[in-house]
Amino acid sequence: MAKPTRVGLLALAALSLHGCWTAPVANVQPAGEPRLIQDGIQVQSVKDAAVVESVDTSARTIVLLSSGERGASTYKVSPDVSDLERIKAGDHVKATVTQQLAVYVLREGQLPGAGGTPETIASNAKVLTVDPSYRLLQVQYPSGKNETFKVALDVKLKEMAAGDDVVIKSGEVLRIKTR
Repeated sequence: MAKPTRVGLLALAALSLHGCWTAPVANVQPAGEPRLIQDGIQVQSVKDAAVVESVDTSARTIVLLSSGERGASTYKVSPDVSDLERIKAGDHVKATVTQQLAVYVLREGQLPGAGGTPETIASNAKVLTVDPSYRLLQVQYPSGKNETFKVALDVKLKEMAAGDDVVIKSGEVLRIKTR
């Protein structure tokens, strides 16, 4: 085959494949009956652009407002954080925190509860992608911000899919640094 013909065919193939890929979306309705897939999934998250709303040094708690998230979250502060006294409300910080995730398949934000009465679950994010081979769970917050978590081997990633609802519970601040 002549070189110009091969180049033409390669260009045509590249243009054809260009339209095949679509970005993942989190606003799809997942398959299956409404249910809890898994609760208590421990993850670590780095809050790069968080603002301190308040600090209680005696109770060792801090309230952080992270960019891209709906509201502020209250965290316990690890005993390993030694300089909590120097952090004040209004400080811009980078914090490494633990969180617990619960992943659900919901219908209109509800799950069948005890006795058949629907139970409303307020989710913080949606599953965007799942990569079982690398143990990655990517979620999308209502603001459109995405975050990827590396999860433990016992997490039921094969049962999760785009559109599943995620409830994120605050845990503990492991490290914090003012910016």
